[in-house]
Amino acid sequence: MRRGLALVVAVTLLVTTGGLVWWFAYLPGARARERADSVAAGLASGSLQDAWFAAPGAAAELNRIYSGMGALRPQVTVGELTSQADGALGADLTWRWEIHAGKDPWEYTTLLRLHRADGPDWAAEFTPALVAPGLETTDRLRATRLSAVRGAILGEGGEILAGNTSAYRVGIDKTLTTPESALASARTLADLMGIDADRYVARVEGAGSKAFVEARVLRRGDPAESELALRAVDFAGVRAITTTFPLGRTSSFARPLLGVVGEATAEQVDASAGTIRAGDLAGRGGLQEARNHVLAGLSGFVIDRVDADNRATELFSVEPLNGTDVVTTVDADLQQAAESILAGVGPASALVAIRPSDGAILTAAVGPGSQGFSTSTLGQYAPGSTFKVVTSLAMLRGGATADSLVHCTDGAVVDGYRFDNWQGYPRTALGDVPLHTAFAYSCNSAFLNARDTVSQADLVTAAGSLGLTARAQIVLPGFLGSVPEDASGTAHAASMIGQGQVLASPLGMATVAASVAAGHTVTPVLVPEPGQQPGTPAVPLATDEADALRSLMRAVVTEGGHAALATVPGDAVGAKTGTASYGSPVRYHGWMIAIQGDLAVAAFTEDGSSGTTNAEPLVVAFLEAANG
Repeated sequence: MRRGLALVVAVTLLVTTGGLVWWFAYLPGARARERADSVAAGLASGSLQDAWFAAPGAAAELNRIYSGMGALRPQVTVGELTSQADGALGADLTWRWEIHAGKDPWEYTTLLRLHRADGPDWAAEFTPALVAPGLETTDRLRATRLSAVRGAILGEGGEILAGNTSAYRVGIDKTLTTPESALASARTLADLMGIDADRYVARVEGAGSKAFVEARVLRRGDPAESELALRAVDFAGVRAITTTFPLGRTSSFARPLLGVVGEATAEQVDASAGTIRAGDLAGRGGLQEARNHVLAGLSGFVIDRVDADNRATELFSVEPLNGTDVVTTVDADLQQAAESILAGVGPASALVAIRPSDGAILTAAVGPGSQGFSTSTLGQYAPGSTFKVVTSLAMLRGGATADSLVHCTDGAVVDGYRFDNWQGYPRTALGDVPLHTAFAYSCNSAFLNARDTVSQADLVTAAGSLGLTARAQIVLPGFLGSVPEDASGTAHAASMIGQGQVLASPLGMATVAASVAAGHTVTPVLVPEPGQQPGTPAVPLATDEADALRSLMRAVVTEGGHAALATVPGDAVGAKTGTASYGSPVRYHGWMIAIQGDLAVAAFTEDGSSGTTNAEPLVVAFLEAANG
C-alpha cells in the first residue's frame, strides 16, 4: 500500500516538475519568438500594435518615421534570439528595401530588444534606431524619386519625331478657387482645350481639395498652343505650369504610330512587375507604349534621414538609368507632307510610303477622318483593282506575258451573278486586247475570264510572293493583307479583282508596290532591330516577273490615261488604281498604288467614287512633295 502511494506521489512530482520546466523554459522562449516575429511583420507592413511594446506610442512613431517613404515598405526578417547582459532577449532584424526591381536594395541590420512582461509574455523596446541605424528621436526617413530622362523617338537622319519638349501643363488647381468655381472653370477650360468636357468636369469634381487636375499639355514653342495656354489662365483656378514633357512634333503628327505619354494607368502599373509605379509617366498607344521599357529607363531614389529642422542626410541612393532612344525609318518631312495632303479628306484616309530597297516605312499617315485609328497599318479593306497586280503575277506564272491577248468583255457572268467593268469603261478597249491594255484600263472582265486558268491557290501564292500576306513585323500591331485559301465560283471570281474576302491595308498594298519596284519580296520595317528576319514566301518573286509587273504599272500611266502621273517630276511613274465596292447601299473605297525610283506609295480613302477621283490626286501631290 505504501509502495503504491509512494509511486503515485513520485509520478505526480515528476509531471509537475516537467510542467514547471516547460512553463519556465520552453513557453517563454516560444512567446518571445512570436513577439519578435509580430514586430518584424508590423515593421514590414508599417502597422504596429502598441500592446507589443513596453511603452505606448510605437505605432504613431513608426507612422511618423515612414511618412516620407510613400508606398515603399521593407522586408524585415528576424535572426536568432540571444540573451542580453541585462536579462533581456535580443535578435538582429535584417532590413531590405527594394527601391526598384532589378537594382541594388538598401540593406542593413538593427537590434530588437525584448523585455520580460507578465507570465510568459515579452514586450519589445521601440526607438527610432530600431527602424534604421543612427535615427534619433525626431528623425524620419524620406524617399525622393529621381526621374530618368525619357528617350526620344527618332526618324530618318536622327530627326526627333517625339521627345522632351518645353511645355505648359494646363489644368485646374483646386487650391486657387472654390469647388463651385473650379467646376465652372473646368467645363470652360475643357471646351477651350478641345477635350471631353463631361469627363474633365468629373475628374475635377472627384479630385482632392488640393489637387492639380491636368487638362492638356501644350507646346511652348508652338505659337498657337502657347497662346492657348495664356488664354486659359484667365479662368478662375487655372494654372499653366512650365515643364518639360515628351511630346510629338505636333499634337497630331504620326500619332497612331508614335502614341502619347501620360501618367501610368492602374493596369500599366499592375502589369509592370514593379518597373512602373503610380505617378510615373508611361506611353499610351503606338511606339511610346510598345517600347516604353526602352524609352522610359528606370527611375532612381535617394533615401534621406531628415531631422526636426528638415535637414537631410543621405543614407542610400539608387541612380536613375536614363531611357534609350528608339530609332524608326519614318521620314519626318514626308510624313508631315502626307498629313498635310490628307488634312482636307473627309472620310478615313491613309498615305503609306515604303523605300523598296530596304523596306523602310517612310510614311504611314492618316487623315482626320480616321479619328485616331491607324488606317494605314491596321485598316482591313477590299483592295479592288490594285489587287490586279497580284492576279497579273499569277497569270504571268501561268504562261502569260504583258503582250498576251486576254478577253475583255462588257461584263462577265459567273454562276448567275453579273460582274461589270467600271462605269464609263472605253469600248475601244474591249475585245481581245493585250494584258497590258486590260491592266492599264482595269478591265474587270479580262481578269474574271482568266479565272479558269488561275486557281485560288495561285492567287494565294502570288500574294505571298508580293509580301501581302506576310505577318507585319513593325513592332506595333499591324495587318498587311489576307487572301482566302478556299474560294470557288463567284467567291473565286471576286478574288480575281480584289473583292469578296480579299482584304488589305494601305501598308499591305504599299508592300505589294514596293516588291514590284525592288524586284524581290519586300518586308516593311518601321523600327530596325537586331535579329529581324525578312519574311520568306513560299515562292519568291523573280526578277523577270517584277520586270513584267513594272511594265504593266507603267502602262497605266502611258496608256491608261493618267496624265497627271506622267507630269510628276523625277523618274518615270508606274501605278494601279482601285475602286472597291462594299456595303448596301453600295459605297466605294478609292485606292491607288504607285512606284517611282526607290519609292512605293499607297493612297486610300474609305468612301469616295473611284480610285482615280479620290486616291490619284493624293499620290500625285505626295510624289510632287517627295521630288520637291
